[in-house]
Amino acid sequence: MKNLKLVFSVGLFVLISSCSKKDDTKPSDPVKPPIVVPPDPVKTNDVYVAGWDYNNKMNSVATIWKNGVAKVLTDGTADRAEANSVYVSGTDVYVAGIDGGKCIVWKNGIPTVLASDLYSSVYSVFVSGSDVYVSGFSSGLATIWKNNIATRLTGGPEFSRAYSVFVSGTDVYAVGYEYNKDKKCVAMMWKNGIATRLSDGTRQAIAKSVFVSGNDVYVSGTENVDPADQYLAGNEDASVAVLPRSVVKIWKNGIVANLTSGDKQAIANSIFVNGADVFVAGYEYNGNTSNSVLWKNMKLTNLNSGTQGRVRLSSANAVFVYKEEVYIAGNDGVTAKTWKNLVNTGESVLGKGGAVANSVFVKQQ
Repeated sequence: MKNLKLVFSVGLFVLISSCSKKDDTKPSDPVKPPIVVPPDPVKTNDVYVAGWDYNNKMNSVATIWKNGVAKVLTDGTADRAEANSVYVSGTDVYVAGIDGGKCIVWKNGIPTVLASDLYSSVYSVFVSGSDVYVSGFSSGLATIWKNNIATRLTGGPEFSRAYSVFVSGTDVYAVGYEYNKDKKCVAMMWKNGIATRLSDGTRQAIAKSVFVSGNDVYVSGTENVDPADQYLAGNEDASVAVLPRSVVKIWKNGIVANLTSGDKQAIANSIFVNGADVFVAGYEYNGNTSNSVLWKNMKLTNLNSGTQGRVRLSSANAVFVYKEEVYIAGNDGVTAKTWKNLVNTGESVLGKGGAVANSVFVKQQ
């Protein structure tokens, strides 16, 4: 009995000691989940294309496609309406074209009439700061509109056109052609209104597009092979028995280089310079088959398999390079398309049955 009391006393002492002892163990910090930073959203490009499509009355309707979705700029009542050029500045979208007999620049779909005389059209729009430049012709003479105010580039009386305008700093460049006294088209460039002849006037020739990169001025165009040709290559009447052959040319600071040999009809429509790379969009036609083509540093790439006949030629009408990606707008026969890149080419159909894609502009969303 005495032993039992002793055991009980010892156990009670241990129990009391353990209960009264302070627990110095600190609780461990809770495990924090790792901070997950969501990736930046993938930035995609908005692709704007200007051209036209036909309505059910077979009237052409000036149209702009944004990422393949069409928006009409005209109501379709005029038998001919075309969007020829698009330029995006900030959130504003500018388009130059025609609606019936009116030359128009649209800003975000709102039209402003630049000219309405019989012999007039507009082909190109360029935005520099707050200034909007449009090139074309009015009353038969090459003209630039700056903020809707017209300036003639020639005094006449010979017919002339300005197909492309580009602004670099304070310098305004335009290219096109002017007839000489022999009714030959002479390829022309105007810098701040001062004219420079790019061809000698012995053959039909035209300057179609201008691009300025740094201190270098690039112009693309076309010159007929035969001095006896009555028609500028690409503008010949369908009844012409012998197809005018032509050579695609690039003028860099006035120095000319030939991209083609002249064995067929070859046409340059657009030029774009990206770093050391020079791109020219156009077409080749042998009288039976036309191909939409792109020249990169004078090397030819066919964009389609070719279109038979002369009803509607296949043509690459515009080229634009954005962050090393090449965008081309044009036609594969009667189908308006964009092509993206030269390797693993992607195509996007904009319209069928006669739609035309004239111009492309790319901007990051």
